[in-house]
Amino acid sequence: MTSNYNFFHVGMDDTDSSEGMCTTFLCYSAVKRLLKKDGTQLMDYPHLIRLNPNIPWKTRGNAALSLQLKTILPRQEVFEFFSKIVQEFATSPRANSGLVLHEGLAIPKEVEEFSRRALFTVASLREARDLVIKFGMQSLELRRGQGLVGALSSIGNLLRFDHTFELIAYRRNLTKKRHLDLAKVVQMSEARFPETFNNYDQKFDRIMIMPHGPDPVLCGIRGESARWVHRAFQDLLPIQNLQGYMIFRSNQGTGEHLNQTLDLANVMAYTSAKVAGTVLTDPVTEMGGHVFFKLGNDNGEISCACYEPTADFRTVVARLTKGDEVEVAGGIRKPSSLHPKMLNLELLKPLKIQPLISFLNPLCPSCGVAMKSKGRNQGIACERCSYSVHTFKKTRQVNKRELDLKLYIPPIKAHRHLTKPLHRYRLASKKVKIPVNLIDGWLR
Repeated sequence: MTSNYNFFHVGMDDTDSSEGMCTTFLCYSAVKRLLKKDGTQLMDYPHLIRLNPNIPWKTRGNAALSLQLKTILPRQEVFEFFSKIVQEFATSPRANSGLVLHEGLAIPKEVEEFSRRALFTVASLREARDLVIKFGMQSLELRRGQGLVGALSSIGNLLRFDHTFELIAYRRNLTKKRHLDLAKVVQMSEARFPETFNNYDQKFDRIMIMPHGPDPVLCGIRGESARWVHRAFQDLLPIQNLQGYMIFRSNQGTGEHLNQTLDLANVMAYTSAKVAGTVLTDPVTEMGGHVFFKLGNDNGEISCACYEPTADFRTVVARLTKGDEVEVAGGIRKPSSLHPKMLNLELLKPLKIQPLISFLNPLCPSCGVAMKSKGRNQGIACERCSYSVHTFKKTRQVNKRELDLKLYIPPIKAHRHLTKPLHRYRLASKKVKIPVNLIDGWLR
């Protein structure tokens, strides 16, 4: 009988730092211990929620974790269980951890809205605290407590629509260098695409599923279903130094942070958004290979930037010309002494491009080669046979633009966790009914 159970949403964030640890590993460890308790089970895969990637004080992935569980345990025991684990793992002085416990199946609409805004704005710690109090949640903050924002946001994003899965494996010995068989990764990447994605960057010969930091993560495989990421992981076995793994449901690879429109009359630093407009200046490539241009619409204008690490994407951006109509998306960088507020591009979609016109000197009637100018107001002459004319009319020529009316994004090596791969734009968004059934072998 469901009446014998208590239902909880548990959110956790900012338990890691650049020094090491990983909130996904804390979540993995918590789940392993939690499921040993009688009368306790998860109602869905653990949620791995990526938040606004432009927050300057975040760790690289800006991930928050949440669990949806039913248990016979009372509320206080559940809260104390997670509090002890957070305090056990979040030992870095740079980890400003947050924990939130919400009782009940339904999530308040205000919390869902807070979570939605945390994808593309700077969410307020004060507002998070107010919502925790308003809805009678329990919470824990360590040090500055900024992780409360992510913890609450992870609870509010139930992944009802487009979502992906990630199997994250952990290493047993953190002092031992990670190792994956390159040949197996390449073979798996080819065999399991598009059901799994961003495993290997063929152009730059780079394994994309293995991090390089001091954290416990050994590798992570992203895909469209729990079964597909599990099968892909099996392709890589045996793996050295493997402790275990867990499958998460996530908003990674959905582009969810770019679903709102940027108002050029009110541009806020650190926000993520998309905007359509007209290219106001021809792109300029500055020292280091960075490309800059201005974009405008009826609401205002903004400088746009595309940086060298985006490789071929930067080359495409440089092909724009004044007057082109485009849709772009990305994050707003705060102004500096050298630059105004800047939209750092993550996406480009030309909507209407200007014809590329050139005017050519006429051909020599004798030799058939293009004649050249003799100087200002001196006419033109053929360098081969010296035929010349004083008055002439140039020929108008429309040249092909090396730019198509299609979507462009950076290469895999420059993808953010939320970047939606090109092939996923052709997929129908998933819609799920909660609870979600867990496959066998989702946790080891």
